Amino acid sequence: MLSVFPVCDVTRGRLWSPQDVSCLNRDSSKVIVVDCKREAFSLQPFNGMALKKWDGNSDDRTLYDLANFLKTIALSGVDDVRSVLENYALEDDPIEAFKRRQAQLAQEEEQRLAELSQQKKQPLSFGSIASRFWRSKQQ
Repeated sequence: MLSVFPVCDVTRGRLWSPQDVSCLNRDSSKVIVVDCKREAFSLQPFNGMALKKWDGNSDDRTLYDLANFLKTIALSGVDDVRSVLENYALEDDPIEAFKRRQAQLAQEEEQRLAELSQQKKQPLSFGSIASRFWRSKQQ
């Protein structure tokens, strides 16, 4: 009889085995395991990202958001993806946490740009010109 599952997995009552990143012949600092069960990447917990299981909703955008997350990691030039994934390890939904953080960063950047444009619009007074001149002479 041909066994589909390893005997040890069937006797323990699970029909899956943990994914081992070290067997991929790749640098594990560049590998991300995406699964809906944390147990799937229990051998290397900081290489994994647990997503919510798909509930059949046709409006689900999790894979689009995951692609955006992975693209952001790739474009940021991170040396070790585990350091990024470690920040999201305790989140129930890491993709939602990523979207919240991205929105917060965008808001902070918008606020910073608004402050810069407001500073440029302020007219220069004699006092501000004199203080700039005085500081430049002291340096």
